[in-house]
Amino acid sequence: MDLAKERYGGCFSHEEVENVKTFLRIAAVLITVFSLFVPIVPLLKCSSYFVSQFKNGYEGDAALVVWFLSNFTPLLVLVPLFELVILPLFSKLEYFITNPLKGLGLSNLLIILSIVSLFLIDLIGRTSDDISNMPCFFTWENQQVNKTIQTSYLIVLIPSVLAGTSYFLTWIYSFEFLCSQSPFGMHGMITGLFWFLHGIFIDIGGGILLIVYYSPIYSVSFMSCTSWFTIMLCVIAVIGLVVYVLIARWYVNRVRDTDLGLRAAVEEHWENRLMAGKAMIDTESSEDFIISSFD
Repeated sequence: MDLAKERYGGCFSHEEVENVKTFLRIAAVLITVFSLFVPIVPLLKCSSYFVSQFKNGYEGDAALVVWFLSNFTPLLVLVPLFELVILPLFSKLEYFITNPLKGLGLSNLLIILSIVSLFLIDLIGRTSDDISNMPCFFTWENQQVNKTIQTSYLIVLIPSVLAGTSYFLTWIYSFEFLCSQSPFGMHGMITGLFWFLHGIFIDIGGGILLIVYYSPIYSVSFMSCTSWFTIMLCVIAVIGLVVYVLIARWYVNRVRDTDLGLRAAVEEHWENRLMAGKAMIDTESSEDFIISSFD
């Protein structure tokens, strides 16, 4: 774009060219950010299925309790805790947290921790209770299985709250990044791109969930269906984190046009001179026409 502008000129100013380049850079960052929704959505949707494999998971509203706490704990507990306790004690964290790109990296780490914790909870629970052949969590309700992991279902809150916190932070830092980086006049386009990519990656996460639902992977040795499911999500999350770090570093180290204000002033100056010259030519031609008409 810079080469085309320098060689051929055109009707677009350098500011408009820089805005388009910034839009494309933001699009690249958003694509890597929304890869977070691929593992987050299946984890939050499956919390009720995971609960049923643990002790007392079928009693009362256990699944509803886990779902509610995983979605609202970040908003009702973690935000006040962070603002009133953590920040006053560790003030240097404010610089790290207020950076939206670093905050999105933290969201990536939280979802990886959520997946790893779910894998370990499932593996340690089955090993300690000597459960070698556990049905897949999707088909649990359709089978007559009396043996469950003898650990309270509340332990599922660990991966669920981590996933909910990652989801909550992703929304906050995504909007903060868009509001601070969007070029003037392109807010509508970037907002539309945001929701478009959000829908695509939500559908990808839902598609993975449907694949596991209709083609469950059964227990093999110490690996259960939940183990295979979490490994698949962990691979996606780790790849997404690596790609995000590379794109974020590229975005931060991008080449800025430091002479953009000067170029805009020069373009405006020459545009005014051209308009004044054109107006002068039009005036002279009209005067010549009037003089020739008298002759």
